[in-house]
Amino acid sequence: MIVMLANGSTRAAISPNTASTLGVASGSPPVSLQWLREALHTAGVELHAPDVIYHVAATGLPPAGSVNAVEVRQLASDDASLFDEFMSQISVDDQNDASVELGHWATFGAFVESQLLAVASIYPWGGAAIADMGVLTMPRARGRGLATSLVRAMVGHAESRGYGAQYRCQCDNVASNALAQSLGLTPYGKWEVAFAP
Repeated sequence: MIVMLANGSTRAAISPNTASTLGVASGSPPVSLQWLREALHTAGVELHAPDVIYHVAATGLPPAGSVNAVEVRQLASDDASLFDEFMSQISVDDQNDASVELGHWATFGAFVESQLLAVASIYPWGGAAIADMGVLTMPRARGRGLATSLVRAMVGHAESRGYGAQYRCQCDNVASNALAQSLGLTPYGKWEVAFAP
């Protein structure tokens, strides 16, 4: 994986097998990002399009604006049919990008007039005290503040359990990046990971 930090520095982590294939040994001098990308490509290692990783600043989220008619609650296993019905109306690409699952550490739903219009889930990530979140909103319900309400609920859930919340979205997902910025989330950097072999 490659992480390009917001401060301009870059870090990469590669498996021992890939390092051997690239001719990079422990203690080797640093290599340029361009060299690494070319060497990975030559070795047949392709990277997913980069995600932007955001985190909650030390000052926390800004105060919520005006209250809208959104009910947010944690979903349980009893909500499986409701969750499945929601997901059946979401494209596979959107599902893959958001990575929202009912079986995650915590899953939340946003309801308007008893209709489930957005879902989100959060789970501990990478063995650290970080919880990663994903959000999906029904296309017809976008722009109504549902995702904002869900992210606020997940940040509160994570923080109450001693975790820092992180929000990931693809660089070209204008709506998701705008959501992160509207919540005052701080960009940590851009993250690229290799396709599974």
